[in-house]
Amino acid sequence: MTKSEQPYHYTECGLDYVYLADGYTVHETGYGPAVEVHNAVELNRKIAREIVRRQGPLTGQEVRFLRGLMDLTQQELGALLGKDAQSVARWEKAKTALPKIEDIVLRQIYLEKAGHSPQLIETAQRVGAIDKRLERVEFTEKNGRWTEEAAA
Repeated sequence: MTKSEQPYHYTECGLDYVYLADGYTVHETGYGPAVEVHNAVELNRKIAREIVRRQGPLTGQEVRFLRGLMDLTQQELGALLGKDAQSVARWEKAKTALPKIEDIVLRQIYLEKAGHSPQLIETAQRVGAIDKRLERVEFTEKNGRWTEEAAA
């Protein structure tokens, strides 16, 4: 078991910009190195919380990530947003942009399912005020808890 000196590019989550400063172990296997992420469930929840709190307009990768954490099919998410499954598929594949109102409602649905209860007006104001996307976000694990380390 080893830990790399470089932050680990956590592509397994489906997001291009997530890196882990620590909280993972590399195991050598007969098929090559395998990475074990410590407390991955909590990490994914932390990533989602950062997405809904800080990001600009949701990307297709982020829509898919949030939908997966909520354990919803494209059909189920579409129904919650008053859209069909094909609309959700197009958003996830970045063929069409997620409209702003669906962006706001998707964030609110995630927050409520995750046990957070901000007012819808807070979520809408936060989305309206954001104009810069994060290019990279790095997480670190301390005492079994994941925290955001750095953002570019």
